[in-house]
Amino acid sequence: MRAETSRLRQQLAEVGRESGRQLELLLGERGPLIRGSYGTRARRCGNPGCRCARGGLHESKYLTASAGGKVRQVHVPVRDEGAVAEGVARYRRFRQVQARLAELAKVQLDLADQFGRSLLAAYPPDQPLPPATRRGRASRGGADRHR
Repeated sequence: MRAETSRLRQQLAEVGRESGRQLELLLGERGPLIRGSYGTRARRCGNPGCRCARGGLHESKYLTASAGGKVRQVHVPVRDEGAVAEGVARYRRFRQVQARLAELAKVQLDLADQFGRSLLAAYPPDQPLPPATRRGRASRGGADRHR
């Protein structure tokens, strides 16, 4: 067995373990998840006798998210601030794990292709069949389609 095959086998195993760890993080999430950005806004109320007229602005918490191509802001009452902040943080972590799983899947498929090629044997030895070519749609780079 070639050293390349052994190296690819080890890399595939490590990527599989990392995928398993990421999947456990995903499955461990209990929610709720809240999509959007959580932040603070400072504003003046308009009352000339209020402290905000002298510079001490009123602060309010908002959840901001896009919906139907438009950005929406929703006021978050004081009683919900903690829950919304935690939900937004959970959603962000969830999406990061999803993105990492997608990256690992691409790496895993690439390694599986390399591993398969490393195991291929030419047959018959005196006039081997040509290597496999890509089938299906052409790549995005505009390469010609092979059959």
